Amino acid sequence: MRTWLSAILLAVLACDGGTSPSPPAYVAVSPQQKLLLERGSTIRFEARVTDARGAAIAGAEVAWSVADPSVATIDANGQAIAVATGGTEVRATAGDVSGTARLEVYIPQPVAEYVPGRTYFGRNRYVEYIAGDLPLVVSAGHGGGEEPDEIPRRSYGTLARDSWTQETTRAVRDSIIAHFGGGQPHIVISRLRRTRLDPNREIVEAAQGSEFAEQAWREYHRFIVIARDRIAEDHGRGFYVDLHGHSHPTPRVELGYLLTGSDLSRSDAQLNAPRFPEQSSIRSLARRVDLSFADIVRGPESLGALLFGERVTTVPSPLIPDPHGEPFFSGGYSTRRHGSLDGGVIDGVQIELHGPGIRDTEENRRRFAGALARSLRFFLETHYRFGWDQAGIPP
Repeated sequence: MRTWLSAILLAVLACDGGTSPSPPAYVAVSPQQKLLLERGSTIRFEARVTDARGAAIAGAEVAWSVADPSVATIDANGQAIAVATGGTEVRATAGDVSGTARLEVYIPQPVAEYVPGRTYFGRNRYVEYIAGDLPLVVSAGHGGGEEPDEIPRRSYGTLARDSWTQETTRAVRDSIIAHFGGGQPHIVISRLRRTRLDPNREIVEAAQGSEFAEQAWREYHRFIVIARDRIAEDHGRGFYVDLHGHSHPTPRVELGYLLTGSDLSRSDAQLNAPRFPEQSSIRSLARRVDLSFADIVRGPESLGALLFGERVTTVPSPLIPDPHGEPFFSGGYSTRRHGSLDGGVIDGVQIELHGPGIRDTEENRRRFAGALARSLRFFLETHYRFGWDQAGIPP
């Protein structure tokens, strides 16, 4: 009996050992898309080969190729090497089937000199920089409308768009040129919708793992740094404005110096305590001028007072020194990073604009832009000792 069973088992094993493996039916390449940012940088692609039932075929031979070797090359192990800016298809072939992925190489070209008035773009024109010659930078991170398929929708954080802030920023630029004798501010704009990128957050929340969004985030802040460095070199000090839109119940402009509503509710004497200017985005200004900190923030020559003089209701200001417990934006990532909180000579403020009467129509945007330009000119003349010749260049 045992001899008969053993013979059957040996026959089964012999038949099973002689069975040919199933042919490849599908090849999946990962990652499905990749961005390389330096010549010579590498990425290893992997191929998963399966049969018609979806079972992985171990040890399947794979041949690798790229559609455009002038962009990148790839070796027999799936390691691609960046060559030059462009896009190419990566293909893995097993038997008669193949799978593909997309590889892009983006090597930014160095700019010898940023010419005032000229526009410069990052990758895919997601970020726009208009170079200037004034000691003034204006950015808009939440007014873009582009939603490219290559960047997935952000899954957490604030996703609402600050409508018309991009248009308001362009109107502000025009008004500054008109009121500063032709001098031009530096302008940085994110053209991506906030569902794809939030530049006013640190990179993890801002881009949420998309390397394409991360690249746009880096470009946005790099352009602001380029502008700040140019200002520091040419003028010795300057001012940064980050424009946003809010939908708070009270229609007023909010100036965020990294002071909370609770901070601003304090008396002037309390606000003048050393810790408040030291934790603000105008730390450099507070150290330099012979004024109390409360006067800089909400005194008669504060930016809030100047805007009020232009009939723009603003907090903080002499008439509204604090938000009185109502919602208030004190400043975000960009103001912390690009103001003078951590040193440097560029002070900053986050300006939050309500919609009706300010940014909702072209005429209202034009009117507010003029008010802000005039206020900024007086503010810079008073506290930064800048004057403006007819060419708009401070001496």
